[in-house]
Amino acid sequence: MAGETAPDADGRVTVDLDGVLVIAHSDKEDAAATWKKTYGHHPLTAFVDHGPGGTGEPVAALLRLGNAGSNTAADHITTTRLALAQLPKRYRRGRQTLIRTDSAGGTHDFVSWLAKRGRWLSYSVGMTVTETIHEHVLKVPASAWTPAVEAGGEARHGAWAAELTGKLLHR
Repeated sequence: MAGETAPDADGRVTVDLDGVLVIAHSDKEDAAATWKKTYGHHPLTAFVDHGPGGTGEPVAALLRLGNAGSNTAADHITTTRLALAQLPKRYRRGRQTLIRTDSAGGTHDFVSWLAKRGRWLSYSVGMTVTETIHEHVLKVPASAWTPAVEAGGEARHGAWAAELTGKLLHR
C-alpha cells in the first residue's frame, strides 16, 4: 500500500500484539493443552494496524506451546523486537510508533521494557482494574483527562484517557 492508504500515511505506525489459539487435531510438534481445554499452539503475533477499514499486516509471530502463559513478558519483548525489526528504521524507536496490547502484555517487565529511556516508544497496554488502580484513577485531576480518539483521529464518544505516572501510583 502506498500514499494515503499506507499504514504510516500520517507519520505514525501502530503495532498490535495479541496471542491466538491454533487448534491442532493431531499430535503436532510443540502442540499442548490450551487454557481453553483444547489442544494446539498459542503463538503471539504482531500486526501493523491499517486503521478501521483495514485488516492489518503481519510483521511477527512467535510460535509457542499451547500451554504458553498469556502474561509472559519475555515473549512480548521478543515479539515486539521481531516486529520492530520489520519496520522501516525510522519507526524502530520513537513516539511515532505505538505498541498496543491487551492485558496479557500488562506486566511490569514488559511495560518497563517499552518505557526504557532511549526507546521512546508510545504504548497502550490493557490491564485489569484492581481496587488499588481504581483508587488511583479517582485521584487524577479533571484537567489531566483528554478525549480518547480512534485510530483515524476522530473522537471516541464517551471515552476519555489520562496517564497514570509512577508519581501518582506511589502516593
